[in-house]
Amino acid sequence: ITPNRGDCLSVIGVARELAAIYKRKFSLPEISLQETESKSSDLASITVSDPDLCPRYVGRVVQDVVLGESPLWLKARLKAAGVRPISNVVDVSNYVMFETGQPLHAFDLDLLADARIDVRRAGGDKKFVTLDEEERSIDPDTLMICDGKEPVAIAGIMGGLNSEINAATKNVLIESAFFQPASIRRSARIVNLGTEASYRFERGVDSEATDRAADRAAELLQELARG
Repeated sequence: ITPNRGDCLSVIGVARELAAIYKRKFSLPEISLQETESKSSDLASITVSDPDLCPRYVGRVVQDVVLGESPLWLKARLKAAGVRPISNVVDVSNYVMFETGQPLHAFDLDLLADARIDVRRAGGDKKFVTLDEEERSIDPDTLMICDGKEPVAIAGIMGGLNSEINAATKNVLIESAFFQPASIRRSARIVNLGTEASYRFERGVDSEATDRAADRAAELLQELARG
């Protein structure tokens, strides 16, 4: 995929391209959600301290999930895309990324200090342990996702061990964001880490699709994890 065609890094993107080439009708599947009266903003707070690097950040809370294995169809599709299935919650975030082109991250909401997200540059934070259990050196300009106390993810690249989805997870915060492509490209080079997420963010994702991707993930978590 060339740097200007990040839209082709998803099933929906390829379908849209084919519809244009063959002059066929293109339509997105409907998303069906059963929502409670509680708002995500009542359960978690989000601040974007560096909007130049993160113009859009969507958070959606899914409560009372039951962690377990994904159904066979989902595991088979992820394996076909070259991704190892982990659990229903993590698998849903990966599946929606391949489907929509929007990388997502699932945080254990109960592990986020003050149930808070702040998107900011690393500043004085110099080290961070990612989900692969590697300690990474970060520079002051690296964009980080932080909770009320410390960083919990390298924005657009990989989450941290300190907010990892685990067997005790009950409440999930879905992150769906648009990060400035040059910032992610620079950070990935500095921490020497390339991921499926960073590959897409570096090429630019659709900033108007963040809500839909979060809703789609919530729909699947309701269906597959009883959230």
